[in-house]
Amino acid sequence: MNERKTIRIAGAQGFYGDSPMAALAIAMESGADYLMHDALAELTLSILQKDKLKDPALGYARDIELHAKTLYPLAFSKGIRIVTNSGGLNPESAAGKVKAQLEKLGIKGIRIATITGDDFLNRLPELEAAGHLLENLDNGEPYFPAKYPVTHANVYTGAQAVKEALDQGANLILAGRVADPCLALGILAHEFGWKIDDASTQEDWDRLASGITIGHILECGGQASGGNSYAEWPMNYPVSNLGYPIAHVQEDGSAIITKLDSQGGKVSRNTVREQLVYEIHDPANYITPDVIVDLTQIEVTDIAENQVSVRNVKGKPRPEKLKLTIGQMEGYTTDQFFFFSWPNAYDKLKMFEKAAREIWTKLPVRIDEARFNIIGVNGLHEEAAPEVSAEELNQRSELGLRIAIKHRDDRTGKTAVQGIVCLGLNGPPGVISVPGWGNVNRAMLSLWPTLIPRSFVQPEVKVIVTGD
Repeated sequence: MNERKTIRIAGAQGFYGDSPMAALAIAMESGADYLMHDALAELTLSILQKDKLKDPALGYARDIELHAKTLYPLAFSKGIRIVTNSGGLNPESAAGKVKAQLEKLGIKGIRIATITGDDFLNRLPELEAAGHLLENLDNGEPYFPAKYPVTHANVYTGAQAVKEALDQGANLILAGRVADPCLALGILAHEFGWKIDDASTQEDWDRLASGITIGHILECGGQASGGNSYAEWPMNYPVSNLGYPIAHVQEDGSAIITKLDSQGGKVSRNTVREQLVYEIHDPANYITPDVIVDLTQIEVTDIAENQVSVRNVKGKPRPEKLKLTIGQMEGYTTDQFFFFSWPNAYDKLKMFEKAAREIWTKLPVRIDEARFNIIGVNGLHEEAAPEVSAEELNQRSELGLRIAIKHRDDRTGKTAVQGIVCLGLNGPPGVISVPGWGNVNRAMLSLWPTLIPRSFVQPEVKVIVTGD
């Protein structure tokens, strides 16, 4: 590292429910200036909406309740600031929860910022009235008239509000649907005075693109430091205490990605490149709210053990529209697992399947779709899985069958499972099921991705202080 100003940002969380141990280790060793927690994904917003429907005070990533008792006090005592989108669908309620917990611990003077303005659940009629069809990005179909009840609708917002919150002295940011890599870009724009909304030169766009790239490397936590790696397979390093990635960033946007020496994992050109291509459809045009990133000229270089240099990222002007994701309630799914033993495991399984289908035709239920997948054969890849002969499958010591059904109401699932439980005695020999009724009547939430003009979106920053 040279003597120029360097900002250290740690990727402290890759998803809602991720282990806090790596972040605690970083805070204990004062290994970063900022902890960046990425808690949101499209599925996560659906989970949070389920919570909010049960209790309007919920809707945030509830692991912040644990962090407020353990990680946050430690980080604040070390002067470390925390930026997260764990506020989810209810940032202000999340802030109130954290404030109360910190005050219970006697911690005063902590500035907690919320970022809202991404929630469009009640603004869809406004978009319709303005003539926006909200065409689906995958198939071009218009959203209106909606086919299913809406559960949530959130816009991916950018880094400007993160910068503003830090400019106002926030020690902790609990944001809504700020796009994952924009969390890091907001930190860097605050520290280095980078232009975001008023970016106008190639130098501006390159810096923003570098900040987004760093955020993208960090956003999945341990995935950039040796976790989940094919590039480093067979992963000959400890993973039970995987050290999460830490970016040492300079004002020109160049960075060195590393981790704590005391922790497991590995940071290499392989792990960083592996993360770089994760969820990137077009390396020349990675579209984010603040800048379009061109990764085709990036330089990723091993410079020492667990130290990787990242530089030469190029940027293009930001898009004029922002992504809006609308959650939809499409019905319910129910699934259950059954296992069949040798001999003739496959023949038994097929007899069971045939009987189940026949029973369902006699029950007062409506099943829209049924799937029967053999674990270890086509459980993951379904129709794309290579064919295996019945003769070979009959020689297996055991076969697992997952039955999954899609249905419209919240009663069909239990009725359908109850209807086939009798096959445990009435059907083929050598069959057992997972105890209980399986996963019954789980809400099936789908997503409608679309674009809206950014003029509709106005993020808002609010700050509360512990002890006030």
